[in-house]
Amino acid sequence: MKKFLIIIMVCCTCLVGRLAGFEALTQPTSSLIGKVRDSQGEPIPGITVVLKETRQGAITDGQGKFSIPDIKAATYTIEVSGVSFEKQVFTLTFKEGDKLTRSIILKENTTEMDEVVVTAESEGRALKLSAKSVQVIETREVKLQSADLGEVMAKSEGISVQRAGGLGSNTRFALNGLSGDKVRFFYDGIPLDFTPYAFGIANVPVNAIQRVEVYKGVVPIQFGADALGGAVNLASPEVYEGWAGSASYQLGSFNTHRVTASINYANDKTGLFLVVGGFYDYTDNNYKIDVAIPNEQGQLQQETVKRFHDGYKAFGTNFRVGIRDKKWANELSLAGYYGNYNNEVQNSQSPGLVDYPQLGIDKAVAANPFGDLRFTSFSQGLNLHYNANPTKKWELNLKAGYNYNERVSIDTSRNLYNWHGEVVRVQNQPGEFGQDDHLITKSQNYFVRQQVGYKLSEKHAIKLAVSPTYAYRTGDDLLIEGEFDPALDDGHLFDLVSGLEYSGELMNEKLQITAFAKNYRQSIRIESVDPSVEGLQVAERSVNNYGAGTGLRHAWTPRFATKLSYEYAYRLPRQNEIFGNGQLTGRNLELKPENSHNVNLQWTVESKATAKTEWQVQGNFFLRRVNDLIFLSTNSEGVGVYDNVWSANSQGIELGGRVKNLVKRLTLNANSTYQSYFNTSDEGPFASFKGDRIPNTPYFFANSGAEYQLEDVIQKSDRLSIFWNMRYVHLYFIGWESAGLAQYKAQTPGQFTHAVGITQKINVKNIQTALTLEVQNLTNAKVFDFYGVQRPGRAFYLKLTTQF
Repeated sequence: MKKFLIIIMVCCTCLVGRLAGFEALTQPTSSLIGKVRDSQGEPIPGITVVLKETRQGAITDGQGKFSIPDIKAATYTIEVSGVSFEKQVFTLTFKEGDKLTRSIILKENTTEMDEVVVTAESEGRALKLSAKSVQVIETREVKLQSADLGEVMAKSEGISVQRAGGLGSNTRFALNGLSGDKVRFFYDGIPLDFTPYAFGIANVPVNAIQRVEVYKGVVPIQFGADALGGAVNLASPEVYEGWAGSASYQLGSFNTHRVTASINYANDKTGLFLVVGGFYDYTDNNYKIDVAIPNEQGQLQQETVKRFHDGYKAFGTNFRVGIRDKKWANELSLAGYYGNYNNEVQNSQSPGLVDYPQLGIDKAVAANPFGDLRFTSFSQGLNLHYNANPTKKWELNLKAGYNYNERVSIDTSRNLYNWHGEVVRVQNQPGEFGQDDHLITKSQNYFVRQQVGYKLSEKHAIKLAVSPTYAYRTGDDLLIEGEFDPALDDGHLFDLVSGLEYSGELMNEKLQITAFAKNYRQSIRIESVDPSVEGLQVAERSVNNYGAGTGLRHAWTPRFATKLSYEYAYRLPRQNEIFGNGQLTGRNLELKPENSHNVNLQWTVESKATAKTEWQVQGNFFLRRVNDLIFLSTNSEGVGVYDNVWSANSQGIELGGRVKNLVKRLTLNANSTYQSYFNTSDEGPFASFKGDRIPNTPYFFANSGAEYQLEDVIQKSDRLSIFWNMRYVHLYFIGWESAGLAQYKAQTPGQFTHAVGITQKINVKNIQTALTLEVQNLTNAKVFDFYGVQRPGRAFYLKLTTQF
């Protein structure tokens, strides 16, 4: 009898299920999908969207997206609410089978709230909570200000950005003391060399960036890169349903003009999306500097002059078109770009500095200016991106690209200029910088980033990444006639970086772990013609190295967490280091990769989620033990070659903190970095300086800032922000500490600069407009990043930004 009843119940259940399925087929349900953004166009995670009549609902994810399926045909009241945002209520009528999409904008609520519930994290927040040694710099507010990306990053702990002048000048980016090619740069995971910003990260428009991810010393395998000091990834803004766009125009001192614009469209129903953008920069950089020049009697005297040959112009454009959110592809897209840069050069990067108080000379530049030397360059190419989940456990991610770039150096003038821009003499030998040249360097580059991921379970996964890169480089010095032109040598460079990574969560997600191994391969081939030797000359070499690393994050409490990370890393030599430039820099086929042991110990403590005053304090201890460092050794005539000549240790500590609503609407932040970057070479040309600090490298610097906001100043829901930023860099030696007498040692003076500004935001329907007035270097301090190269003094900027 019992078995019979069970059979009857099963049959009834099946019948009901079939009837329900039949009813569902005969009466198709509807759905609602959309995105929730704030007044600045940024996605808001953790927002609740509810149909009040049925209590059906959803919570937005890290990208602000939500989806409510299985909605019966009727009219509903939609309630959208979240912590710190004003509730929005509207009605929607659904017909059978409707698939409605909505883009919702919520206004921030400035009234106090008793309860805070965090239900999701943004992508930047998720990175901070991962086991990766990463620092995330959000650009939501700073993109409204006049600071460029180099200045924005320099406000963060552990990062030093030195510049040889104003906008567009040569930049030296250092992370925990390691600089240049020791740090790799990416744009949405693509090497920066394959973007329109290939010639300088500091000059990338901030408006083109949503956030900056700084990986310190330990680089995840998905970047497929060799790096010694870490990596920097620039993440572009998300693309949402419908039309959206932004534009900015900045003008200011030294005839500076900066324009950015972008527009994008996405149709979630078809999956089609399109992004088009561009930028234009122009400046004369004719700011005032103090120079030491001889008078009629040949005695040095100080004079204030304007720089006259330091102009910079750059422009570029890019597009991305593709399909997304399909069963066969999360994204399939093609991107193209073009970037063009033109630089006038006023002086060498380290021309010298004179400080003779007894003669009335106070830190004056001592160098002959250039009046004709200039550099031009352009970069263009295409990138392909494909991402898919063939099954729930497998993920495939593929990036590939082609790039062609060309650099031109023109130094053919015989004129000798003074600081007033006058020609004082015509020289017998052409060339202001040294040897005359009209050098063209051409490079064709290809890259592939292949990554396959597999979920062992919900908490454990493995990834395999294989990343080949190929570069072909040649050139032409137009001043050299005949067959023997070293610039015409054909250089072939093939790099292959592979990695295998495990990631997992243990102890109820309190412990996160990642472990990986990498393989670095490089093959080099140079083909040249030497008139003294018959036939084509071929030189080849290959290297093969292994590295490994791990990362741990433990959440001791909801408010306190620590991270420990380690990597034994390699950095393969770059094109310019191996091939030289065909003129002043020779080639070195035997150049070995740099290698380093990198350790980070980070900690973070923050306020309770329910606290009215939000605060966070973080710190990081780092250690870098670097061997076979690559250095450009030059002779008295300026001719040199890159070689592995020294080793060094960099260790230090970073501290930072932020407090919001200490006083209502007041936000404060501060950070500082101290690093001991010392030479440890036991042999070679620098062995006699063992124990000295590495020259020309800041070792102590700090930043602080404050922002105060006022609501409803001009109209309801607008916002007025008053901000202040300060940066301090302690003085540092240009040469080795133990060389020479203390009173004669050259040093870059300490820097203490301030910037203040005011931003007015106004929202009209779905259009957000912001106008910023900013004063940089408020006190008109005499600032130097490189010895003898004076940076701009006080400068005024006005910036208009609009988003829709």
